[in-house]
Formats: sequence, C-alpha cells, structure tokens
Amino acid sequence: MTEGPDLAGRLALFQAVADSMPWAMFWKDRDSRYLGGNQAMAKLCGLAAPQDLVGLADTDLWWRDNAAEYRADDVDVIESGEQRLYVRLAFPDEKGGTIWVDRHRIPLRDASGAIVGVIGWFEDVTAKKLAEDAEAQARLEATLEMATPLLPVAEGVLVMPLIGKLDAQRATQMTDTLLSGVTQHRAHTAILDVTGVRRMDTVAIEALARAAAGVRLLGAAAVVTGVGPTVAQAIVRLGVDFGQVTVLGDLKAGVAHALASAPGRRA
Repeated sequence: MTEGPDLAGRLALFQAVADSMPWAMFWKDRDSRYLGGNQAMAKLCGLAAPQDLVGLADTDLWWRDNAAEYRADDVDVIESGEQRLYVRLAFPDEKGGTIWVDRHRIPLRDASGAIVGVIGWFEDVTAKKLAEDAEAQARLEATLEMATPLLPVAEGVLVMPLIGKLDAQRATQMTDTLLSGVTQHRAHTAILDVTGVRRMDTVAIEALARAAAGVRLLGAAAVVTGVGPTVAQAIVRLGVDFGQVTVLGDLKAGVAHALASAPGRRA
C-alpha cells in the first residue's frame, strides 16, 4: 500500500485547488495576518503570486482604510466560532470606485479542532446587485403607479383617489401621473380625492398644492375633495396657499362641481 503525498505535496494540491476557484480566497491567523490565498486573491491585491500575500495584514494592502473593519469581522468569527456567509457589502475597487461583493468567512481550525484563524472568500456580485436594484425600482414604480391611479369619470374629468401615506417619492409620482393625464385626456378638471390619506403632514400638503398648481398651469381646474376637519386645520396651521383650488367635502360633490363647470355647460 503506497503512502499518500507528503506535506509539501498536499499543500501544493491544496493551492492548486484554491487557485482553480473563481472567487478570491484567503486564510489568516488569529492576528489577521495572511497565511495564504489563491491566485484570484493575489491578483486582487496587486501581487504577483499568492505566496507574496503571506505575512501581510490588511493595513499593507490598498484597502488599508477599511482594515479596522475587516479585522473586527475576523475577530467576530474567531471568537464566536460561527460562520458568516453571504454578507453583502460595498467594497472599494483599486480605481477608487465601488463594487458589491458577497463575503463569506468561516473559522480556520487545526487538527484538534481549535480555531487558529479564519478562512474567507468573496465573489463580485455587482452585476447581480445592479440587476436586483433595477428590478426593485421597477416594482416600486409599478406599485406607486397602482397606488396613484388616474380615473377618467366623465368627458374631461379625471379623478385621482389617494390612499395611505403620501411621502415625497409618491408625491412626485402623483404629480407626474396627474399632469401627464391632464394633457393626454385634455381634461378641464382634475379632482384629487384625499379621503383615504391617513395623515396629511407638511410634505403631503405642499405636494398637493404643487400638483394643483401644475394642473392650473395646464389650463385645467383643480379640485381637492375629502378634506376633513383635521386636514383643514393642518392646512391652515401650515399656511399652505391653495390659491384658486376648489376644496370640497367629498368626491361626489367634486364630480358634480366638475360636470356643472364643464366648458359646454358654463353660462
């Protein structure tokens, strides 16, 4: 029966396996000094070969400004003995930009099971992150569009029922949708119904006033309905000027007003 490869041979085999991996891999001692790494890690560090990494610390590499953070992460794994997998974070690239990586760290144990350091590897997921962000933004825009529907209820009359919270981002979506709709439908009256808005703060009230002003600039009349006592008091307290906007108690009254003031029915 033949003996297995000697220590040097086994280390060479391990290094060859690590070098074949597509991720940047490294292993450190308990003081966060590098015991080694693979070829991808050496390339990332700007070194000629993995063995050039041995003995260095993060303070010796181009990401030295983040060395204290990385040291703390190493200590966390070493002292807890727990894995830290799929930690997504922004990582500086060597050109001064930023990439996104999924970072993994596990304890490095000796033959007796004692923790003697940490093993880590990470993969560049920038393209995946950008795609996820774009998809999330598309979902958000679709949700906002659904949350601010524009309903043609009669010829030249549009109603936008607002429900829930009106924050700055949704207010922008509301205004864009409303003004585009007024132009597209050649509306003479746009009704903003706030019956379903839970709370009207400064942002919401000012957004409402801006949207109404935009409608008037397009030559249409703006009507706000569903204003209860609490909202009315908030408008007065904040001193927001609604100008020539008609404010009515409920949507039914708003529609009746719009129909009565239609161009063909004016005296």
